[in-house]
Amino acid sequence: MNNESPRRSIAEIKKELEEAEFLERKEAYTKRLNYESIKNTAVTELCNKALQLSNSIASFKKESFEEINALHEILKDYSQRHANGLGNFRVHYGNFRVNYKKQGRPTFDEKSTEAEGFIKDFVTSKFENDDDVKDLIISLLERKNGEFDINLIQKLYKMEDRFDDANWKQGIKLMKESYSYEFSKDYVTFEQKGKDGNWKQIPLSFSNI
Repeated sequence: MNNESPRRSIAEIKKELEEAEFLERKEAYTKRLNYESIKNTAVTELCNKALQLSNSIASFKKESFEEINALHEILKDYSQRHANGLGNFRVHYGNFRVNYKKQGRPTFDEKSTEAEGFIKDFVTSKFENDDDVKDLIISLLERKNGEFDINLIQKLYKMEDRFDDANWKQGIKLMKESYSYEFSKDYVTFEQKGKDGNWKQIPLSFSNI
């Protein structure tokens, strides 16, 4: 008895290979369709949730600043430290704490250059033979990164009434007029006291959770 399988023709083998290739392509196509479907659903659902969360955070941010700014105005009414509106502050109740920070920088406009000229004219004429006083006053006009240092300039302000001189008075006057504080951003952070007694910031971003 002959148990050998009948020999297949080249045409039959070719047909089987084509069918196998077709099934393989069909399976790959089905997998790709499944992936695309899952991907599209995941992206849509996650982004919609992200939009909802973003809107909630934006609403919370608006509410937070409105309440904190209102609280700041009340604080300025009875706190001399905060009367000029520049001070940062912190408030807490129970195990919660809110920190409010104003970010900005002091700046002087073009009148400060004119003020510098008046002050230097005063120093040159009044302290020509007193290098110590002259150097002291001039040192307070030192610039950092092209800007006057408000901490040094305030020392000049404290000396305003020491000298009865027109150039000196005009220089101080113009310097005060040229000064302003430019706010760039306000920050509000929230904290909770842990069981260990330490304050920990309540995270509002992925990287901190």
